[in-house]
Amino acid sequence: MQEKYLILALDFGSNSNKYCISLYQNGKIKILDKNWLVHKIKQNLNTKIYYQKLDKFIKIIPKKIDLYHKKYKFSNIISLAVGTEFYRQPISLKEEIIKINEEFLKKINTNFKIISQEEEAILSTKAIELFFKEYISMDMGGASTEITIKTQNLTKKFFYQFGCLQKTLSFGFVKDFIHFYVQNKSIYKLDKLNIILIGGSFIATLLSIKKNLKKILKKNLKNLDNKNIFYDLTLSQLENFYNKIINLNTNQIRKKYPSLKDREESVKNA
Repeated sequence: MQEKYLILALDFGSNSNKYCISLYQNGKIKILDKNWLVHKIKQNLNTKIYYQKLDKFIKIIPKKIDLYHKKYKFSNIISLAVGTEFYRQPISLKEEIIKINEEFLKKINTNFKIISQEEEAILSTKAIELFFKEYISMDMGGASTEITIKTQNLTKKFFYQFGCLQKTLSFGFVKDFIHFYVQNKSIYKLDKLNIILIGGSFIATLLSIKKNLKKILKKNLKNLDNKNIFYDLTLSQLENFYNKIINLNTNQIRKKYPSLKDREESVKNA
């Protein structure tokens, strides 16, 4: 009889924190639960509010673990929390926020590790490579963006310290990626590749455009054998949605698109 392991992964970002609880058994991973907290710590640097939100967020996890242990009788828990761009930058109050994270992570016996953009890109594309051999991925967080081009003959990565929390809408920072794409499009047939968007604002956009997806997405994520966890959006759909929200204020967006709650402004950059 093979052992069962519970895997707890946490992502501490500039805009939000997320966790995913999975069960590893017989060479397969089953997603049991996932949740997120939008805190915008980079934007407001309010440690008191961050502490209160993180307290409620972390308290959920031991209850979930107890529930799944009764159901699956797993033998061990493997856990890790990673910090991304916010923790890589020389930001005021960063050390205090790290201490807050570590205080709560001790309660769930989890270590905190700050990862590089290279490591972040590798981790984010591991899931993609379960389904696609060739792709272009664009992972936009609150303060950083990682773009990966992968073909049979090419792996190229682009790293930027720009995310959806930036107030500027100038995208000249990606000119080296665009130049590379244009110069190599015909050589590697880049225009034939799937472009895969990663990030909370992109998921919120998807759920706002295809409003009936929320229940389907939740169901499908529990079984990685089901390849129907990717959903297509055309460029025209994205453009039309952007034009609908660009001139709306926070309250208008929240009322019209509930899935964009707490991402009303960041989604415009994304």
